[in-house]
Amino acid sequence: MFSSQNLPLKLADHTLALTYDDGPGPASVEIAKFLRDQGIRATFFVVGQQVRTQRDIVRKVRELGHLIGNHTNTHRPLPSLLVAPDELISEVVDADHLIEEFVGDGPFLLRAPGGSWSQEVAEVLNRNAGLHKYMGPIIWEIQHSDYEIGSPRHLCPGNELYTLQACQENYRQDILAKKSGVILMHDWSADAGELGDQLRRNNRTLELTQWLVPRLVDFKFVALDEVGIRGL
Repeated sequence: MFSSQNLPLKLADHTLALTYDDGPGPASVEIAKFLRDQGIRATFFVVGQQVRTQRDIVRKVRELGHLIGNHTNTHRPLPSLLVAPDELISEVVDADHLIEEFVGDGPFLLRAPGGSWSQEVAEVLNRNAGLHKYMGPIIWEIQHSDYEIGSPRHLCPGNELYTLQACQENYRQDILAKKSGVILMHDWSADAGELGDQLRRNNRTLELTQWLVPRLVDFKFVALDEVGIRGL
């Protein structure tokens, strides 16, 4: 069942878990193949409306040994749907129906869009018995806005452009400082409209992954089915 707050995962020192949100996208399989060749299993939190037309990509990612997680159906902030509880439940249930064949026996993991969550959201979702198999929402400790690469910082016009090189160093330095944690990156964008088109056009997360992983040889990588929850 869902927790009233984002779940902090318990990773040992010098242990990392790679996670990718907002896919599937055109580079998802290449990212999955690269990681497989490095002996790394990651978790891809996919968006239902994109799975509908990209099922083969999700299937290939799963066949390469990675986990598939639920990132809702349309990527809307879940607390904003509390005024329509049935719609809130459908955001998770509809995505669940689309990915269940790729999840198999589990684990069933949910990551809320933007990490936006509340106790009230958990209470509504837990009313649906079909969602009791889920654990979550899954949060992260390390993220440096890889979706902003090629765009103005903080997506504010007039700010300096966020370069791939700056993003690479931000991830590397934070990992070295924190020494462990769940890493958030994005293998695509689920944003709508012109902003989404821009973010998808500029996506460089494959290159970020290919640069970052070889520079973390002192770290062990684990998938989310290999870690526990802090406090348990």
